[in-house]
Amino acid sequence: MSWLAPVNREPPQPDLSQARRIHQIVKLRPEHYEAYKKCHAEVWPEVLEQIKRSNIVDYSISYDPGSSLLFASFKYVGKDFEADMQKTREHGPTRQWWSMTDGYQESINPGAVSSEKGGTVGKDGKKISSWWKQCEELFYVP
Repeated sequence: MSWLAPVNREPPQPDLSQARRIHQIVKLRPEHYEAYKKCHAEVWPEVLEQIKRSNIVDYSISYDPGSSLLFASFKYVGKDFEADMQKTREHGPTRQWWSMTDGYQESINPGAVSSEKGGTVGKDGKKISSWWKQCEELFYVP
């Protein structure tokens, strides 16, 4: 059966030229630096899978010890960012992960409650601030 073409079993790669680049910051409580670094060296597989299912790729988190700021950068390659983020908020293991990591952090967004609640509507009908602060991209070279 050498006449059959090989089957590509790899999932299709997203078109990164159409990706939405997201940049965020949050403060890391300095006393939790080692714990935060350790947990991110061993991210739970369920959380990593949910990140992929949410159409997030090329995700990194960096740390500046002088300001205690964490800087996150990722590309969103899906069609409906809000719907994908809602699915992530509903994902049990991710909620547990956020419960742990939020305890290491301090949001700089006024009114922020948690990663899970960020972007949702509170009992008062107002949108709750995101835990991580969105940053404006000023420069990019592809």
